[in-house]
Amino acid sequence: MLGGSLACAHPNLILNIEGNLSDSQHKNIRSYLSLTRLADHEPLTESLFRRLYRKIPKEAAKALEPFGYYDPEISSNEQQLQNGKWQVNIKVQPGEPIRISTVDITLSGPGAEDEQLKKIVAQFPLHKGDILHHQTYSQGKDRLIASILENGYQQAGFQQSRVKVSKRDFSAAIQLKLTTGLCYHIGPIAYQADFIDKALLKKINPVQEGDPFSPKALTRMRQSFFNAGYFDSVDLHYDLAQAQPGTNKVPVTIVLTPNLTHKYGLGLGYGTDTGPRGTLEYTNRHINRFGHQLELKLRPSQRKNNLGSMYTIPIGDPKQERLSITGEYKTESFDNTETQSIDATISHDRIRTWGEYSTYLEFLSEDYDIGSDLDSDQTSFIIPGIKGSVFWARDRIATDKGLRLSAKVFGSEKNVLGDADFIQIDLQGKGIYRFSENWRFIGRTEVGTTLIDDIYDLPPTLRFYAGGDQSVRGYGYKKIAPTDSEGNLMGAKNILTYSLELERKIYQQWSGAAFYDSGMAMNSFSDLTMHSGAGVGLRWSGIFGQVRLDLAKALDEDGSWRIHFSLGADL
Repeated sequence: MLGGSLACAHPNLILNIEGNLSDSQHKNIRSYLSLTRLADHEPLTESLFRRLYRKIPKEAAKALEPFGYYDPEISSNEQQLQNGKWQVNIKVQPGEPIRISTVDITLSGPGAEDEQLKKIVAQFPLHKGDILHHQTYSQGKDRLIASILENGYQQAGFQQSRVKVSKRDFSAAIQLKLTTGLCYHIGPIAYQADFIDKALLKKINPVQEGDPFSPKALTRMRQSFFNAGYFDSVDLHYDLAQAQPGTNKVPVTIVLTPNLTHKYGLGLGYGTDTGPRGTLEYTNRHINRFGHQLELKLRPSQRKNNLGSMYTIPIGDPKQERLSITGEYKTESFDNTETQSIDATISHDRIRTWGEYSTYLEFLSEDYDIGSDLDSDQTSFIIPGIKGSVFWARDRIATDKGLRLSAKVFGSEKNVLGDADFIQIDLQGKGIYRFSENWRFIGRTEVGTTLIDDIYDLPPTLRFYAGGDQSVRGYGYKKIAPTDSEGNLMGAKNILTYSLELERKIYQQWSGAAFYDSGMAMNSFSDLTMHSGAGVGLRWSGIFGQVRLDLAKALDEDGSWRIHFSLGADL
């Protein structure tokens, strides 16, 4: 930054700071000046101004020291304006920086020869020839101690931390002396929780006997038990003074209390794809001492009705690996299509921080009527499949930069497993990129195909449709698909959709958006004729995600604008 002019907090002061400065240096100089810290209601008399003005060279120079500049050239001038206002111009040349001449970090104590600690010391962020940046130095010291603590040295500390600065030859010598103390390890782990199987507790616990004893290990233990969904409180009891002689193993006792066995939920909502909807839930979180759980859910709505259950059996940590047995009765009505289906699935689910994936076996029995005698039937299938999703995002609820990719592959075999031979592949993706404080770009896409001789051997649940809140806005729910001679929507073998959206922050949690969606469900990609919609939307961001209200217009056919309403996490 070569220069900057801005009005300060005080209404009678205008400050210009010029020089070859970074934004951080510019802001630090401004914050150091007594003139800028003057309360806006305090009268800026000439005597007060003169007294604070004389401090500028010393204060501005002090503000540059944290960046490694100890010998700047600073000049200033002032001008009294009308109505009692003052303008101050400051010119700053940072000068030659202080550079590191030596970095001397020594370890003493039982961990002095620990190879892992030596690697930690070697990662100190400042080296010979670097500019002496105070924040980098402080952060390096903090990381150094934190890393040593994580390796079990709970009594580690600095005996000496010194930076000797020589302004004459623009150099700085760093000297750090650390004593490690004893290295402690996790000792025997005892559980006080008679209501749940000890073998399951060991699977939930990510820390084992012999691991380094550290604050991070204790936090991981506590958080893993809370996340398991079985416990109301988690208390860890330990005492370094009780460490076993010779091994320095610290016994840990984990005291757990159960959360409520029965959990109930009731919800009301609205979505333009579903119409008015409700949710009634019941969960039994303690079926038995082996961690089995049961969930029942009723979700009635204008177009879809679901009555389902899920029985989960933990295989390892229940939040990472489980066996799920689900059953569902579902009805759906859209356009001229009516469906009733019974679905039962057993799946092996694996959940990780970066995503999740499942292998499953599904039984589907569906009765359907599409308004034509030619396409009304009852079909049954046994469907093996695999599905998964991966995520790249720091925050999936309110995402600045992130990507989600999902894939699902499943199929059946006629006469052996179902009423038709088919394989279906469905790929979906969504990306978010914030390119400035107020603007972000959102894109999503879906590509799917079905390998089958006649798609109409499959029930509507296994066919592709486009249109709706999560597909092509401007069109109704599942309104884009091939039709029969009577105009009934029949569904398709393939699907291709994409959406481009630009969102701008308006005020606090409110933002506006403009979008363009396009897509088609078709029986052959050679028959691809995209249907497009565009519009604008209003967004409100909460702790659960966004509430989205969109006004969209179909661009490929006559019709009125459509309102789309949805809510949920970004990814």
